[in-house]
Amino acid sequence: MSLNSIPAFLGALLAILIGLFVLFKNPKSFVNFAFSLFCLSLFGWLFGYAIVYSAKDTTIAMFGTRIACAFAAFTAPAFYHLTVSFLNKRNEYKYVYFSYLIIFIIFLMFIFSNYLLEEPYKYSWGYYSHANRMFHPFYLVIFFGIFLRGFYLLFRKYLNRKSFSPIEATRIVYIFVAYLVALLGSVDYIQKYGIDLYPFGWLFEMCFAIIIAYAITKAELMDIRVVITRAAAYLFVGVLLAASFVGLNSFALPQAAVMVANTLLALFWALAAHRLRALIQTPLEEKWITDWFDSDKLINHIATKLIPVMDRAGVFNIIAGELKAAVKIKDIKIAIGPQGTNYQDLTRAKEGLVMPLSSSEGLEGILTLGPKISEDPYNDKELTVFRTIMVQVRAIFDRVRPYERIKRDYDANQKKLYDTERLLARSEKIASMANLVQEYNHQVKTPLAIIRGRIETLFDKTRDEEYLKKMQALLLEQVDRANYIVESTLRLSRPHERQETLLDLGQEIEEALRLFPPSGVSVVKDLAPGLVIRGDREDLETVFINLFKNAVEAMSKGGELRITTCAGEENGAPIVRAEVADTGVGIPPENMEKIFEPFFSTSVTKGRGLGLSIVFRIMREHLGSVEVKSQPGQGTKFILKFPAKN
Repeated sequence: MSLNSIPAFLGALLAILIGLFVLFKNPKSFVNFAFSLFCLSLFGWLFGYAIVYSAKDTTIAMFGTRIACAFAAFTAPAFYHLTVSFLNKRNEYKYVYFSYLIIFIIFLMFIFSNYLLEEPYKYSWGYYSHANRMFHPFYLVIFFGIFLRGFYLLFRKYLNRKSFSPIEATRIVYIFVAYLVALLGSVDYIQKYGIDLYPFGWLFEMCFAIIIAYAITKAELMDIRVVITRAAAYLFVGVLLAASFVGLNSFALPQAAVMVANTLLALFWALAAHRLRALIQTPLEEKWITDWFDSDKLINHIATKLIPVMDRAGVFNIIAGELKAAVKIKDIKIAIGPQGTNYQDLTRAKEGLVMPLSSSEGLEGILTLGPKISEDPYNDKELTVFRTIMVQVRAIFDRVRPYERIKRDYDANQKKLYDTERLLARSEKIASMANLVQEYNHQVKTPLAIIRGRIETLFDKTRDEEYLKKMQALLLEQVDRANYIVESTLRLSRPHERQETLLDLGQEIEEALRLFPPSGVSVVKDLAPGLVIRGDREDLETVFINLFKNAVEAMSKGGELRITTCAGEENGAPIVRAEVADTGVGIPPENMEKIFEPFFSTSVTKGRGLGLSIVFRIMREHLGSVEVKSQPGQGTKFILKFPAKN
């Protein structure tokens, strides 16, 4: 066998093996049967030319040429037959059978006469068939007419591909491309007219056969771009490998040195070939294939991100986000919890692909994957990745479920505690109303008694103008005192309608300082920016104004008012902390428990004993707390704690 005949012989062997494989895969399929006939015609064509390329004389060359051209003639109706079967056009089968009849007649002419072929050419690489004058009008017109009829039907289908499902549309596109590749195989006709070029058109026919075989035997098509990039990477590495051995052996070296050098080079390529191929292939796929992604990297990235997650919603959001970014999916819908249909595996739906995520206790929810941005169907690689993620996420859900139960119970207990605190605050308020009313009567009666007594003695004797002015000032003071007591008591027992919003604590403190600028003391502020709480603006201003008033009254001889805010944490929950400290007289230990009671006051202050009661109530309404630290003679610090808001 000549070296020039080896490619044709190997191609013939590959063609018959592919045809038998597809046929045995599903013998009852019309598409599989038509494809096996096409592969049979390829086998006869290439095997015949393998004989021709090895022939030593024109007799054997002519015999091989007749076999090759006779079988090659059947590639056109077999192609037509395959197209009609693929498109399921039953009304076209009568034309398919007629095309087989015409080609059979041509087959007989090839085998038993010289009407179409003459004595073969003798080229540098071997013999090749020589076309007769009748070859052009008779054979070529009929052959390409049949071929173009099949191509026309497929082209019409290709133009309407957008009306089909994404999978079917992609299948049509790739088969159409495969047929274009097959058409390039006609390059082998130029040798029939005396052009000395080794025939390589069979390579295109084999590419067509491989792609179509994969399309028939797989549920979805392999992306041709992947084949090309991988083939390019392997080809590049193969060329480098061959060039390195050729270059090494071109040097005149001793035989022992040649053996050692070749051994070392072989070991080098054994270790480096795969890595070099991956180094070349990966960038090609990343640049050229729009929906290419590294599956191992995606799975590892998802697993890493899921480590700290402690709730189902977080698991679903992370998986959906990573898949959407890596696989280039247009949209992913999340449905958490048991669904109407108990999905067990990946399921195709009208919206796309349904990906159920389960724990050992059952279905936890589903991800509905929409179409990819490229409009390509989900391939085997992507489905394998999705199933791997489905298996891995079971362990994540089994870890998350107990935590969610604990969190749910904790939240329920927190709500109960919150409700209990609300009830307790209300009970405390109701319980203190009796004392409040009693103190209220006492406090109001005092200024009223003073006013009454002064009015009764006003006309006992003649009064001068100076006395009347002092009397006027005293009466107005007592009226203001009574009015203050009434308003403050109403404020304490019946608050205004609250309007809670997100507030910047630092800004509210600045506003309180503007409304009540402390006089006679120095103010030091250390306000952290961006501390947000939820509260009523008027209430908060009241809180800080009351604290500032108390601080100023406690520093009658001057001092320092220090206001500080910061973020913190208490019992694992974020809080916002505010401190109002003075350097005044301080609070005696025996009075520390009484300062928040209504109408409690000391001889040091000029207040009526209601300011701190109002502060305490407002802080409780804001779900916060107020603490006080004081040393007699050193000053007092009020610490306010609010729940933080993002």
